[in-house]
Amino acid sequence: MGSLKDIVDVLSCCIFTWKIFTTMVPAFLLAGAIAAFVPSATMQRYLGAGAKRSSAYGVAAISGMVLSLCSCNVVPLFVSIYRRGAGIGPAFTFLFAGPAINVVSAIFVIQVVGVGAGVWRLVSVPLIAILVGIAMALLFRRQEAIRQEQLVAVEALAGAHASWRAWPLFILLLLLVAYGAWDMDWTPKIVGMLLICLPTAIFFILKFDFEEFKEWMWEVWGLLKLVVPVLVPALLLIAFVSSQVSIVWVDRWLSADPGDTWGMIRITTLADVFGALMYFPILSEVAFVKAFLLNGMSIGPGMAILLTGAGLSLPGVIILAREIGWKKIIIYQLLIILFTTLSALLFVSEIGQYICACMQLQ
Repeated sequence: MGSLKDIVDVLSCCIFTWKIFTTMVPAFLLAGAIAAFVPSATMQRYLGAGAKRSSAYGVAAISGMVLSLCSCNVVPLFVSIYRRGAGIGPAFTFLFAGPAINVVSAIFVIQVVGVGAGVWRLVSVPLIAILVGIAMALLFRRQEAIRQEQLVAVEALAGAHASWRAWPLFILLLLLVAYGAWDMDWTPKIVGMLLICLPTAIFFILKFDFEEFKEWMWEVWGLLKLVVPVLVPALLLIAFVSSQVSIVWVDRWLSADPGDTWGMIRITTLADVFGALMYFPILSEVAFVKAFLLNGMSIGPGMAILLTGAGLSLPGVIILAREIGWKKIIIYQLLIILFTTLSALLFVSEIGQYICACMQLQ
């Protein structure tokens, strides 16, 4: 009898392999650069509570399209933009949409699970992210108003120090994050990373001074201290628990008669809670869902996991609770579970039962 670990091995993620240098490190460098070189006034202008809602939420919802983020490296980016003045609504919109809407992930879902599931996820994720962001902004509007006022006061005392120099650096670091997360053989990956790192280093040396470098590294170090001490033990705990959970149990929990409405609601909600807390290395939630769909899992729970699996996991919950408080993060998770459950159930009502293309060919 196999265990959940046989389907998803969390110890093979970027933290415990050499992939840390191509996935996690660029994400922390980018987050640190944002914290060091983007003034709060700039962040507030585009993503703040007073920014134009259509543009702020739109940018936050689709910004993950060019990135391949997982729930571990989206956390430092969220912390960075939140600290620099992004409104709570756009920040949480980015937190959910970032890992799940990237182009690589969308193509993978279409190829592995099916066109219907891939398109549904691609459309649902930004919509859910915006709804959750708006809900968070409304629920915490008083606290957010006070926070934004404090950020303006601090910025006025500190003075804005970012200039045009920061934008080429951000673009190069974004390219480094996107390329580093791209799944490919090691030889082209190393060569490509070096080709991106070289102009990044040269540009920084020419346009920035040593004090600014120290400020950048100090921000990176602060994010590392926030994330890593929680992330590693939490992943080890998830790995241990997954090794004890039988695949048979998962099949039993996440399967129901298509005609049993309450049963479908129950297992879809349960799958949502599981997907919201389980850590899935990047794209592994797709392989997990495919494996269990072939074993008879209902499509409702499958879609629920596809929607939540790439998002915030238990380690991310703990890390962000230390940064923004348990109240905000618990309400955020409950909103995610509510909206993704509704989306998965709507998908079931429109699509019906899942039939793999490979089965149709038999």
